Amino acid sequence: MTRSLCKYRRSEISEKIASIAELVSAPQYFCRSCARVANGKSSLCKPGRLPVQGQRAPATIPSVTVASVMAPQPVSGQDPALPPVGERLDSGAMVGLPVGLLSVSVKKLDKKLRKLAKKKRKRLKKTDKYLKKAEKYRKKSEQIQRKFDKLIYKASA
Repeated sequence: MTRSLCKYRRSEISEKIASIAELVSAPQYFCRSCARVANGKSSLCKPGRLPVQGQRAPATIPSVTVASVMAPQPVSGQDPALPPVGERLDSGAMVGLPVGLLSVSVKKLDKKLRKLAKKKRKRLKKTDKYLKKAEKYRKKSEQIQRKFDKLIYKASA
């Protein structure tokens, strides 16, 4: 296996200039850590794909109007246009947006939404657990206080 370009020392770079020139002649990948480029993934420590020249990612910005911002939000907490938390998103049309408007792929969006929903469920579960414990300790404290009050009453009598 070849070493990544990111690992070469300065002295090695000057010695192996021909092989390095061959690796970077037609770059298709870049290192997300140090921004070096190469034509193969194995030559970099954290490779990322370079965009194809001539093609640009569509820079779409959804239109926001005063009416859309000031529109009343549904009271139930969930937008009726969105699917329930457990269901998958299949297309941008399901959300009510044109497919071209979504800059993030639907699969990535779906994965992020599922991850956030899972985190929320875990936090709610943990909160419920702590509330139950707090209630248990409160009841225990009240019982002990009642016993203490009885002992004080008997001792004073």
